[in-house]
Amino acid sequence: MDKEMERFQADLLESVQQMKAARLRDRARLRGRYPESRKIPILLTLSTDVLCSFRASGPGWQTRMDAALADWLKEHDPEELKRA
Repeated sequence: MDKEMERFQADLLESVQQMKAARLRDRARLRGRYPESRKIPILLTLSTDVLCSFRASGPGWQTRMDAALADWLKEHDPEELKRA
């Protein structure tokens, strides 16, 4: 019975170590830059007319606003904003 208990404890310890390692790997993935496809929630203040126009376009208005900003960035240099 002692050998059986020792084996059980060794297996349990190995399982715990594997779980800790997996948890550390998962945490490491969350650090650093966000993947390109991920969206980051922010607090943003917009003019009433801009917000109402996008909201009036129906469900998905935030995605359309994101697309509009992305299109703007294709044609403009973000450095322009610093000078404005």
